[in-house]
Amino acid sequence: MQSVKEKPLVLAEAREILEKRQKDGELSYEQQNALDYLQQFSYLPHKKAKELCKELKSLGFLSEAQIALLANLLPSKAIEVRTILTVDAGSEALTDEQIKAVIEAVKPYRPAKK
Repeated sequence: MQSVKEKPLVLAEAREILEKRQKDGELSYEQQNALDYLQQFSYLPHKKAKELCKELKSLGFLSEAQIALLANLLPSKAIEVRTILTVDAGSEALTDEQIKAVIEAVKPYRPAKK
């Protein structure tokens, strides 16, 4: 299978795509497994995830891939942000101020602790 287009997605967006496909017809085994995973581990509704991505993008120093990772994992500590962003090998290290800005942007979107 040849890839036509590649774009980082937040989990909520992928879940929405698969749920639409499920309504249109039966999903393949792999698609159903992916949907089950996404329903369990995507913490934000699509609308909220989109808002968060827009807010992170407005910071001006994150790539699309970094924004998707942060929106999926919703870090609350500086060490979490650093760990998540080390996945993107081509990026430069963020300053402490930038990391604080990321944490503050993500904070309102984190689910309440039980």
